[in-house]
Amino acid sequence: MSDEPSGSMAPADKSNWNAILKWSMAQQGDGTSGAPPAREISEEDRKWLLDAMASGFVDEIKRMKDILSCIGTGIDAKHDVEEIDARVTLMEELCDRVSGVDNGGDLHTLGGVEPLVRYVASSPHARLRAAAAEVLGTTVQNHPNAQEAALGCDAMGPLLRMAAGEGTDAPPTDAAESSTADDDASKEKTLVKARVKALFALSCLLRGCTKAQEAFQLGDGFALLKQCLRVDHNRLRTKALHLARHLATLNMKYMNACVESGYVLAAAASLAGSLPRVLDAPLDADAFTDEDIERGQVREAALRLMVDVAQKVDYAAVPKAVDHLRSAVVVEAINAVGKAYTRFGLEEKETYRDEMTLCAQLAKMFE
Repeated sequence: MSDEPSGSMAPADKSNWNAILKWSMAQQGDGTSGAPPAREISEEDRKWLLDAMASGFVDEIKRMKDILSCIGTGIDAKHDVEEIDARVTLMEELCDRVSGVDNGGDLHTLGGVEPLVRYVASSPHARLRAAAAEVLGTTVQNHPNAQEAALGCDAMGPLLRMAAGEGTDAPPTDAAESSTADDDASKEKTLVKARVKALFALSCLLRGCTKAQEAFQLGDGFALLKQCLRVDHNRLRTKALHLARHLATLNMKYMNACVESGYVLAAAASLAGSLPRVLDAPLDADAFTDEDIERGQVREAALRLMVDVAQKVDYAAVPKAVDHLRSAVVVEAINAVGKAYTRFGLEEKETYRDEMTLCAQLAKMFE
């Protein structure tokens, strides 16, 4: 007897979930007047549908196992362009799969955390380190067991070093020996991306995990983060500002560490270094560039960090917060961005409404 259910409406491809969904919906009326009554599903049909669904869940786990098997060897070896591309593609697929809560929890039970940490720690190719850090971060966010597994593999140290900019980007084994300015620029972009992904993984590992937070502090993470805040790269600064803000609001101990590390002053410097470009023409899709968007993200992240510190710090316990918030660096940065806002048109004011509100909150505190 065929495994297919009876009736002509059953999908031919059991792995096609859209077909399964359409077939299932076709077996019942839509509830509107004149719609045909729901058809009784035979036991054979029911068995086929349950088997198809079960096989889908098994295949999801199997696919993750297959990917781990493919990327689990040659981690610290140099590869050619084709092999690097293939491994990055597999990690991107794995990242998509573990973005689901259930799959994220499953990956660490499959032993998937350990090879990802090894990539971060020892792969000579920055693209592979960046891809592994993104999968690792996606896996551990909202998963205490996965966070524990990552810490058990000593993930904190390699992530901190990667975020600090340690590690080079070895050329593929089949790369030409000569190097051009474009090659150098591409390499620098890849190395910065790796640092951004490391900060993302750190944020995910620290979230809700006291043990990871303690390891971050013991690993001199606060000083390292200050270095990231000083880097002249919009995405890296934004990610570092978000992480600094998260740490500052965990508890007063970390708030004090953030103030002592100079995060308020670094945020002010980021703000002053990312002033909005005032457009000659009305703001539109052609005039508004990716650079404008990224600079706006830096400003908003910097302002949110300063507002949170100003509102939540215990000034008696952290007296240095007063000195930093009222320092010339902070006041001049707020005045500079406030002056830029006065030149905005209506469309620009709408675009930057959130950060303008934050800036107004800070300015009011200084009155």
